[in-house]
Amino acid sequence: MAQTKSQTPKATASPKPSPQVGTNGTGFIPNSAIPIPVADTMQFGADSMKHFMEASQDMAKFYNRRLRKDISFMSELGTCKSPQQGVAVWCRAASEAAHDYVDQFDRYVAITLDSSSPE
Repeated sequence: MAQTKSQTPKATASPKPSPQVGTNGTGFIPNSAIPIPVADTMQFGADSMKHFMEASQDMAKFYNRRLRKDISFMSELGTCKSPQQGVAVWCRAASEAAHDYVDQFDRYVAITLDSSSPE
């Protein structure tokens, strides 16, 4: 005999959601969801600022040196007597600039890595 709608077993109800007591509605317990790797945040902030200032000063010195070199190359280009001399000066200037920028990048990375290592 066929079952009527009232006689069919009811579908199992979905499980009740667990109470979110003390979870701020996010599902995470406050102050334990994200582990903070640095215990002394004031010291971390001071060290970070020190390294940021050191890197900034180093970059300013680098830009100042590069500007002086670029100006001297421009004046040297102005005194060239032939296109061959001009090309030689330009190639030397480009090579020195490339080496200077690579060296500066290495210094900047060293300062940045020093700031991220525990002291």
